[in-house]
Amino acid sequence: MRVLVSGVTSDLGRVFARAAAGAGHELIGVGDQAHPDLPPEVAFTAGDAATAESLVAGTDVVVHLSPVEREVPGSGGIPALRRLATAAARHGILFVAPIAHGPDAADADKVVRDSGPRHVVIRTAPLGGRLLDWQACRTAATLLTAPKDTPWRLLHHDDLVRFLLHAITGERVGVVALAAQDVVFAGAAREVLRGVSARGIPAHPAMSTSDRKGSARDWGFECGWSSADVLADLARGARGRKLTKNGAVASAVRLPIPVHVPPRRRQPEDGTALTSVSLPSMAVEMDDRIDPRYPVFAAQQTAELFPGPLTPLSIDVHTAGLRAAGRTLAEVLGLPAAVADEWASRGHAVFGHHLYAGVSALAAAPPPGWHEDTVTDQLIGPRADADLFPDERPAKRGIVTRLGAWVRFAGMARRYRTSVRDFAAAAVAERVEDVTTLSDGALVVRAQLLRDRLGEGWTLTRLGQFVAYFLGAPLRKRAKADIAALGRGVDIEHEPVYPAVTELAELLRADDDLRGLAEWGDIDAVRQKSPEFGAAFDAVLARIGHRGPCETELSGVPFGQRPELVFTAALSASRRPEPEPPAAPEPPVEKETEDTADDTAEPVTSEEDTPEPARETPVKAKRTVLERLAIAGRRQRDVAVDATVRYTDELRAVVREWGGRQVRAGRLVDVDDAFYLTLDELLSPPADALRRIERRRADGERLRKVRMPAVVTGSWRPEAAVDPVPEGKQLYGIGVSPGVAEGLVRVLADDKADVEPGEIAVVRVADAGRVALFGPAAAIVTDFGGPLSRAAVVARELGIPCVTGARDAAARLAPGTLVRVDGTTGDVLVLAPAPMTAH
Repeated sequence: MRVLVSGVTSDLGRVFARAAAGAGHELIGVGDQAHPDLPPEVAFTAGDAATAESLVAGTDVVVHLSPVEREVPGSGGIPALRRLATAAARHGILFVAPIAHGPDAADADKVVRDSGPRHVVIRTAPLGGRLLDWQACRTAATLLTAPKDTPWRLLHHDDLVRFLLHAITGERVGVVALAAQDVVFAGAAREVLRGVSARGIPAHPAMSTSDRKGSARDWGFECGWSSADVLADLARGARGRKLTKNGAVASAVRLPIPVHVPPRRRQPEDGTALTSVSLPSMAVEMDDRIDPRYPVFAAQQTAELFPGPLTPLSIDVHTAGLRAAGRTLAEVLGLPAAVADEWASRGHAVFGHHLYAGVSALAAAPPPGWHEDTVTDQLIGPRADADLFPDERPAKRGIVTRLGAWVRFAGMARRYRTSVRDFAAAAVAERVEDVTTLSDGALVVRAQLLRDRLGEGWTLTRLGQFVAYFLGAPLRKRAKADIAALGRGVDIEHEPVYPAVTELAELLRADDDLRGLAEWGDIDAVRQKSPEFGAAFDAVLARIGHRGPCETELSGVPFGQRPELVFTAALSASRRPEPEPPAAPEPPVEKETEDTADDTAEPVTSEEDTPEPARETPVKAKRTVLERLAIAGRRQRDVAVDATVRYTDELRAVVREWGGRQVRAGRLVDVDDAFYLTLDELLSPPADALRRIERRRADGERLRKVRMPAVVTGSWRPEAAVDPVPEGKQLYGIGVSPGVAEGLVRVLADDKADVEPGEIAVVRVADAGRVALFGPAAAIVTDFGGPLSRAAVVARELGIPCVTGARDAAARLAPGTLVRVDGTTGDVLVLAPAPMTAH
């Protein structure tokens, strides 16, 4: 359907345009001036009502989103409404206009009817929600100033957009009253909005809360948000923002929930052409194009959180969150326009369904405490030789700009712990345990809220990375000379999965009969024999059930749905001998007197009296104040990651439930089809949804056979097959846990892999699923990672050697290869090749 949208660059207009484009409509937009957040699918024309009137011919429907209220930004008033309604009548086109509750509503309603088009006039209740445009700010002012006993019905922006999509494809016309069914009282609203200031913002006039003829239910539509929920979401959006009569303004040092996300396909504002970086045979629809001025991308920083190929839905949702994070941090750091645009649009990019971080973009304007060498060392590796800026090196920021960035960055860092704590608490408190009980409308708006929450989570995560790295500089410097400085004990608090598995392993290790029963793999039998183990197992699942292999992939299956993975990991860890306690100190020898001293006498001891040498156990390293602050920053960053994964797990449940409903409605063939659409496409499936799914599935199947490069430098091609490391040769990585161990290689290529005691665990990247299997390993080797990666932290806790950043280890070390791992130097030496049967 060809849709003309007036006021398309307003807050409401951009949200509607994104939803309508996802639903497959062809959009023509008119607004005062172009906006960088406008979806690229919109054919935009800058102009006024006369411009919009000239574009009416040839469209199927006109959606008039320009405000009619006087003294409102972007208002065309009643004259613009009349011109467009008259033009729609002249061409026989449907005219749709939401009329906000206010003094001009009755006049606007009459103007549309008198102009004579087929029309849908939506008389909206006061709008609210986290999208704090001028209408939502006016709603907040109304609730804060109205008499306490005044009842109000509210309407969420999400429900208005949903109804607009419903109206432009429906057959019914006329006037409809759109509002949530319940009411809120102004007095109770003030408690929810405590701390919100709406000074100087005009309020809405009083409204009737009785059921009116022509309600949305008569049109077969039900709001997904109740008035109480609208109010709560308004308070959620107001955190970190200042309300004004023209809309909310974000604070320079606070982190509000993102509501506007830069489009993936957005062109640079200076007009630079984007280029494809893949071979024509490898190019797929979900690939990003890049700005040739910032050509280098690497998987080092993203591999642990996004270890494998992503489905289109995961690409859409997570990259939206990362773009929102890039925009927020670019504003805080005061980046130059071109660099800020790169951070917001392509700070992360997708190639071959894998997520990469923009090295050139970060190096162009490093955050406080970083410099270009820091960026390449962290994102590429210490042997980096990529040309980050082949055209022209970006100009450095002036001293005033950098000082301002330091001040804002310090302000955000000071509030970081509180922001993370609130976000983590919300992830638990807001969770809907049984999404099957939600109505269709409630399910749709829930998915939209979770998408914005993920944007908030990735913003906190990226800020935490910067804070932890800046504060951790002294620790990294000391560790380069003495790897033992990394120590153990404290860092393991960052990793939620390993301690949980260890707790269960200790229960099995303490009871030989129970462990023998567990070897049969029957969880229910173990539960029946040991209620204590059953209770501990349930508690562990409640704690880490949202984590698991490829936990950021929405089509993945977390531990909560595959508890056997946790059980297997615990059983495997229980096979590792429990470390012996250190030997007791020898009793002090009494000083002999001259009368009893005998210089020739030797102490008499027996073999039974000679204590065995104690097994060496790792010792906690002493931390300086700055190092402890760095550890705390890292801990808060991982709390943010855990909460983000918790929101991801809930969105996963929502998507599966919605996908099932679409299958029953005949719009999808299989529930898993849902993961091959973007979120907007899924919530309002376009007419060609099945063709899109088929095409993207084929792309995914083809890309699963491709070995992606670790670094993309202006182009990428599949990495060629590599030969096994021959006997006597070695791989080089980064030593992150001291010690030397020899053993046979066990490559952890899937979730069902198991490690036997004494084996060397080799893995491309240690995500939450793989790290649970490390218990019995004699040493750990990973392709990606660093000193504070999951593998490194767990290895130090186990007291075993670990080498990270070995790049091709998982591909070049065949299962069964005998190797020696030196966790101090980072060397992995092949002592004997694997038997042919292992190949």
